[in-house]
Amino acid sequence: MISLAPLSSEDSSLAFNWRNNPTIFKWCRQNDFLNLPNHEKWFNSQFDDKNVKFYAIKLTDENLYKTIGVAGLTSIDLVNQRAEFSLYVGPENHGKGYGKEALRALVRHGFNILPLNIIWGETYEGNPAYKMFEDVGFKKEGTRREFYNREGKFIDAHLYSIKRGELINA
Repeated sequence: MISLAPLSSEDSSLAFNWRNNPTIFKWCRQNDFLNLPNHEKWFNSQFDDKNVKFYAIKLTDENLYKTIGVAGLTSIDLVNQRAEFSLYVGPENHGKGYGKEALRALVRHGFNILPLNIIWGETYEGNPAYKMFEDVGFKKEGTRREFYNREGKFIDAHLYSIKRGELINA
């Protein structure tokens, strides 16, 4: 079972290693690998930023309570009741459905606790995660053509959003 929990200091090194892992890094908007001082500065600053909420993705069963990824809401705008989502699961847990379950938990949290009306995100052309977004209920809104330069090539970014009431729990 997947749940969200507050990030702890123990999660910092996991997040640092995952964000620098090539299988995750290639889908992040960061342009270079993170160094430890910058990562620690980011990690510690997000606890005081009211517009950002990051959570540890926990894999739980009767014998296990383990962080397997990070999920968050950024650019939180409570006046317009919207936020951007961010999510990554450690490479050793890719392909097991944990990301989809975590995204559902994050969306439920955003709609029921914050309360948001719309949660949005973007992904690069070629990222297989778009299927997960659609399975959860996100709709493709459009494409930012040649919006990012990755490895010397301009690539498209696809925008997705989900409104309150559109979450698919299947």
